[in-house]
Order: sequence, then structure tokens, then C-alpha cells
Amino acid sequence: MAGFKGDMTITMYGADWCGDCLRAKAWLDDRGIAYVYVDLVDKPDETERVLERNNGVQKIPVIVFPDDSHLVEPSNDELSAHVALLADAGIHVQGEAALVDDDGPAVFENVHLGRFELLHNGDVVSFATYSSHDGSITVPHVETDPQHRGNGYAAQLMEGLLSIIRADGRTITPWCSFAASHLRDNKQHHDLLTG
Repeated sequence: MAGFKGDMTITMYGADWCGDCLRAKAWLDDRGIAYVYVDLVDKPDETERVLERNNGVQKIPVIVFPDDSHLVEPSNDELSAHVALLADAGIHVQGEAALVDDDGPAVFENVHLGRFELLHNGDVVSFATYSSHDGSITVPHVETDPQHRGNGYAAQLMEGLLSIIRADGRTITPWCSFAASHLRDNKQHHDLLTG
């Protein structure tokens, strides 16, 4: 959703020949997050900004956020986590409501830790560990922080987790008794069970 600078909150430096740039643009577009796209082929003078952000290394895309933080060649998961951190810090990117629910916690996949996390006010209040194989995930454990139990966070975590894997075309094998009972009790998700 490229547009006028006055309306934008994020700047992406990239090039249309770059697959990572096209993927990051699609990720932002799919979530309705507004940004300025600076094509370094059309505006080679802007390359200096990329080099400044990368300690002299020319890697793209470079995505600069409203708080002046930036990501270099981020994965979709890294973009999700960064937008969530900004939201939790009270920094709202235009259009982020499609990704982060301002009325409550939001679920993100943390690939590095191998778990889905429910974030609320900057804290992980519930998480589900997982392993991946052949387009399916296995969930052996779901846990909610003891001080946050009784708020329905584990169920919200499962709903967010299932929404993410549905969007990605993945399926689930719930080894955890809570995850299994949640799926059993919600027939609308039965099609996500690994066959």
C-alpha cells in the first residue's frame, strides 16, 4: 500500500528484483499496514540510508519503523513480532488493527523459540510449544503464566494459533490435553487436524 509520505508511518527501502522485498511488501499489504516504498533502482541516492542502517553492508529490504527502529531482511515472523512490540509500547502503525487487536492480547508465532505466544501489555501471558514437519505442527504443551490463569488466555492462544496455521495452509496434531480438548470442542477447526 505505497502512497504519500505524509500519510505513512513505515519506510521500506528495497528493489523490485528482490524476492525478500516483494514478500515483505505483500506481508504489509495483506495486513493493511501503510508504508512508503523507496525503490533503490529508481532512487539510487537513497542507498546511502541503507548503508547507514547496515553498517556499510548493502542488504535489502531495510524497513524503518516510526520509533526509528529498523529490520534488515526480516522474515514474516520477525515483522509480526516487531509490530506487536511497537503496539505494546504504544506505537501504533497505521492499519495495524488488521494484525493487532487493541482490545486485547494478540497471538504471534515465534519461530526462533518454537512456540506460539499470546502477548498482552508487552508480556507473554500464554504460549504453546510446537514442532513442524511436512506442513503440520505438533503441539505437546500449552501453558499460561500462573498469575494470568483463569482469564481465558489459553483458549485465545489456541484460537490465534489455529487462525495462523489455517492462513498458512498447515495442520495440527494436538498432543497437549488442553489443545486436544479445545479442538474437540470446536468443530469449526476439525478440518485443521492432521489426517
